[in-house]
Amino acid sequence: MLHDPYHRVNRDETLPERWRTPIAVAVGCALMGLVLRYLAREHATADAAEYITWYTFARDHGIAGLAEAFTNYTPFYSYLLLIAARFDWLGQPLSLVKTISVIFELGCAIVVARMVWQVTGVPLRASLAFCAVWLAPTVLFNGAMWGQADSIWTFFALISVAMFMRDRNGVLPFAVACSVKAQGVFLGPFVLGMILRRKIHLAWLAAIPGAYAVLAIPVLIAGRSLVSVLGVYLDQAHTFHHLTMNAANLWVFAGGTPYAIGVAAGLVLAAASGLALSIFIAQSRRTGPEFILLVACVSLILMPYLLPKMHERYFYAFELASIALACLNLRYLPFAVIAQVDGVLSYLAFESGIVMGLLPAALCNTLLVFYLVLDLRHGERGFRFSRFAWLGFTASTAGLFSYLLFAGAGLNVSPAYMLVAGLATAMTLLLVKEQRCVSADGPDASH
Repeated sequence: MLHDPYHRVNRDETLPERWRTPIAVAVGCALMGLVLRYLAREHATADAAEYITWYTFARDHGIAGLAEAFTNYTPFYSYLLLIAARFDWLGQPLSLVKTISVIFELGCAIVVARMVWQVTGVPLRASLAFCAVWLAPTVLFNGAMWGQADSIWTFFALISVAMFMRDRNGVLPFAVACSVKAQGVFLGPFVLGMILRRKIHLAWLAAIPGAYAVLAIPVLIAGRSLVSVLGVYLDQAHTFHHLTMNAANLWVFAGGTPYAIGVAAGLVLAAASGLALSIFIAQSRRTGPEFILLVACVSLILMPYLLPKMHERYFYAFELASIALACLNLRYLPFAVIAQVDGVLSYLAFESGIVMGLLPAALCNTLLVFYLVLDLRHGERGFRFSRFAWLGFTASTAGLFSYLLFAGAGLNVSPAYMLVAGLATAMTLLLVKEQRCVSADGPDASH
């Protein structure tokens, strides 16, 4: 009898015994997430005033306001603001803007849970996947505290991955993700690889500009100029002139590189690496939904890691996809945990000015990229949970956070910082290495 790695259960079993605990866990975590978001509803960052201005314009001008470029986002976000403005009586402008993110965060959590359920058929795993996404620290930072919109494009990117995992064509939701925010292109190498792998007609690539054009029709009808609509991403690209905007990526180590050279080198490096990943996906003989999700995770971390001008929140989609991967195979649990730690360290650079967390976060992200690429090259192996590695990771990470919070904002290189940062990075390396070791029981131990 074949061993089922996901411990599937009979889907025809009676509902009460099988679903009682998962439903209770999901409902409890859903309520907890709503409470946390309610408590953070008035938290404002430097960007909050701009969001409120956009919302106020949408509320005061209604549909006629679509003729103006009143945000620096794509038309899709303008539509969402108009919808939110219809509920102006429910709360303050900032709270309603954050509600947009909350709705798509819930959508992301449901999509990830659905991914896990489709593959494993285990209700508790699907429930835990939902809870992990809904309560993830970076998700709470991004939406509840900052009111950012990364959950929107990530929602469509996750749908794209989920469709490919089910042997369906996921190009269209990917095109919508790119039409929402330019960061949707992080999934590009994965999508191109799947197009080549599944021999999907290359004409489907036309869906990317096509989706943007269709979503822009209402603003064009309202009177907004075509040049303005087409120039959104170009204008965004010229907003900042730094090789990294608190992103824990390659450019933390190369901050002294001249801006123009760094941008050109980063674009070339990302394009070459993305093309290599696409070719690997197309030629790989590995199959199954777990492999599809793994290569999607590699695409979602590799692009923001290599590209210049990235913000701290651009690893958002990887952080959520890694949670789904960990729920499919516990061997990847360290990746999801470390991604959250690195994300919070990066968010603190903007939230509290604690920039020293970027160095260990960038080192740990480097390890994640390295080991995920190795996984693609060598295939799945067994693993063993190392209690020492987990204990060391927890202690060293707690020490790093404690030092950064007590030391305060700014640049503060001291022996104490070097010690805790070095320990956190070393224990991350040990933890990830232990998860990839071949266990005595073979590959089945990974489940």
